[in-house]
Amino acid sequence: METKKAIASRYSVRAYKKDQIAEEKLETILAAGSAAPVGMGRYDSLHVTVIQDEEIRKRISEGIRQIFNTESDALYGGSTLVLVSSKEEVPAPGIDYTNAACVAENMMLAGADIGIGSVLVWGIALAVEADKSLKEALSIPEGFKAMIGTVFGYAANAEQKEKDLKVKIQMNRI
Repeated sequence: METKKAIASRYSVRAYKKDQIAEEKLETILAAGSAAPVGMGRYDSLHVTVIQDEEIRKRISEGIRQIFNTESDALYGGSTLVLVSSKEEVPAPGIDYTNAACVAENMMLAGADIGIGSVLVWGIALAVEADKSLKEALSIPEGFKAMIGTVFGYAANAEQKEKDLKVKIQMNRI
């Protein structure tokens, strides 16, 4: 798929089939994350955790429910979570969030390109940071902070219209 088509076809999936993502598709998604632009080329400041274990996913979902005081499944039944963490000590303010967002966006676009749905769920990182035992269970390295999480899987509703690629954000030109 061409880049423009991947961007136009990516949308936030909020209902997933139970099937696990095929390994070769997951590898494509992860490789795309590793190709993301990272400030100052500091790839060593990032860590990616792939979470497919059902019990861990349940713990994360429960943590999100508690934080946001909701009853719904914040992970939408997705079979794979990808958590991007960053070193707590970074050379420039905000670069940790910027880098994590670039990695997540690259992965979501790669997923759209190969038929894998996704949704960004910031609550994944919040739930992990709120529960030290969960962070340890995920083997997040010492000195790293969970920044952003994404749910991946096969969309339960396979048909989604491509978005019109047009400017929707306020902007000016000088």
